[in-house]
Amino acid sequence: MPVTAETASTADLSQYISEVATADELDILTDLRGKRREILRAVRGSLVRTGVRVELTNMKPKYLNGLVGTVTRTSKNRKGEPLADVKVDAPPAALLAKARREGGQGDIVEGIPFAGLDPA
Repeated sequence: MPVTAETASTADLSQYISEVATADELDILTDLRGKRREILRAVRGSLVRTGVRVELTNMKPKYLNGLVGTVTRTSKNRKGEPLADVKVDAPPAALLAKARREGGQGDIVEGIPFAGLDPA
């Protein structure tokens, strides 16, 4: 039975990409990967609104990754990119220490790009 897109396993596709695919085919896959990521970011961003529960992902500093909280405010930066402020449920010690030094709230993370939020 010939391998088709419907019957191909991940292993079959991986083998084809690593052993058979031409440079043009790899370029197409790279472009598709980028487009898919753009679409996923747009879909994820469209779900972010004030009051929505979210998890922080792909953040720097890394200690913010995995925090869960509620969006308290949305805004846009100078480039028009959407940002959110999130009140986290259990702020880490580093966030609390930063708030003490700067005189802000210890449970609010401000200015998070929507790409760094995963609706819970």
